[in-house]
Amino acid sequence: MRKHRIGIAFFYHESHSFSPMKTEMEQFRNEGYFIGDEIYDAYSGTKTEVGGFLDVLRQVENVETVPLLCSAAVPSGVVTTEAYSFIEKQMLESLMNAGRLDGLLLALHGAMVVEHLFDPEEHLLGKIRGILGSDVPIATTLDMHANLSEKMIEYTPLHFGFKTYPHVDMYEQGLQAAKALLKQLKNGVTYYAAFEKLPMMPPSINMRTAEGPMYKMIEWAKQVEDEEEVYNVSIFGGFPYSDIPMAGASVLVVALNPQKGKEAAQKLASLFWSVREEFIMDLPNVKQGLDMALSIEDNKPIVLADISDNPLSCGSGDTTELLREVVNLNLAETLFGGLYDPESIEACRKSGVGNKVTLLLGGKVSPEFGEPVQVEATIIALSDGVFYNSGPFNQNLKVDLKGAAHIRVGKMDILLIGRPMSANDPEMFRHIGLEPSTKRILCLKAKNHFRAAFETIVGHIIYVDAPGVASNRLTTFTYHHIPRPIWPLDDIQYKVELRRKETWKH
Repeated sequence: MRKHRIGIAFFYHESHSFSPMKTEMEQFRNEGYFIGDEIYDAYSGTKTEVGGFLDVLRQVENVETVPLLCSAAVPSGVVTTEAYSFIEKQMLESLMNAGRLDGLLLALHGAMVVEHLFDPEEHLLGKIRGILGSDVPIATTLDMHANLSEKMIEYTPLHFGFKTYPHVDMYEQGLQAAKALLKQLKNGVTYYAAFEKLPMMPPSINMRTAEGPMYKMIEWAKQVEDEEEVYNVSIFGGFPYSDIPMAGASVLVVALNPQKGKEAAQKLASLFWSVREEFIMDLPNVKQGLDMALSIEDNKPIVLADISDNPLSCGSGDTTELLREVVNLNLAETLFGGLYDPESIEACRKSGVGNKVTLLLGGKVSPEFGEPVQVEATIIALSDGVFYNSGPFNQNLKVDLKGAAHIRVGKMDILLIGRPMSANDPEMFRHIGLEPSTKRILCLKAKNHFRAAFETIVGHIIYVDAPGVASNRLTTFTYHHIPRPIWPLDDIQYKVELRRKETWKH
């Protein structure tokens, strides 16, 4: 029996149209750029989409895995034309040089923006289709915050969005995508996609799937998946910082019957619209958040999450309003991090561990969100910044901060890091000798993903809305290309016509 040859690839970026930090090739190489067999070393044993692809293909007889190209960068500003074009060229060349492929597994984000392209993932899929032809099955994984477009569905019905936020099911969606592709390839299963795009662009702060409106949506999606002839349901919240025509929330149903899929997608779209107001949250500013933290009695650390500067929402990781207030208060048992500041790390290296140094912390990328904070610091420890995530978010994945420094300013500890990175795993601190669970207050450059690893060791969590490029207040951005009208920026009416069944229950 002829072996089925399945290609695997990964091209991942979430792009912020209003960030001043363009995403260059350097950012992709810093996070992950692997060609061919390098992919096995980078992703085998990891709880990632590609880890899921590999595990399924290894277990199936008469299947040959063909590793192509995997490239990812931490969320930031739009990808430069030069960087995207280089990676696309490498990706397409790897496909053409791979010989016969019977299928392709492709991990994408769904909210990438390039200087010259609003929808680069759709553009890339079109180019890939042109090489593979119309009959070779393709299955993708997508982030829950994908700005999915109808054109993506034209190239393949098989798209599998994450069902968790924090995203701890990347691996599981990789498994799902691989299994679906193999069923099509080996058993001749035909899939149909039903897609509903909604005129809404909810803020992501309240999209956690442990509670709230997105929890409801995922539970309803699971109910639909239990129905006959429905294979998979993805609920996409969209990424509101991408100023593009395909921005916004959507529902995708993969079904074995097109009419069934259409009805299910319409039902879920109507439910999505009905809970939209629940996504809106009012957050305290920095001083209000600090007052709240100091008034709470807790035997575990209290988290102040600086969500507007979360690097995984494309923040620079170096805004200073929260930092300035905490330094001025000189609070004992307080840990702040990670603050992106390679200049200060270099100054620490020159001075050496145990010495004192005058530093201007942060405020270098986006001084409009806070000027640098001058401090006298003691250098406690230095590291290369390399560690492995303990998980469950991206478990076992290698992380390279491009250097790190633990400094003490007054009574508080600060972790400096060499590239923007959300504080989503305790190993970011532990690798340099800092134990976050022993602190009274943790000031984290993070949003929601950190909960996956930190919730077991922290108590109260307070989101603060400090100035930053990832602000929860969407009215602070000047949009030019998003579809209008759109909620919550516009007060609009929207209705999905449904063929409701009496058995359908909310």
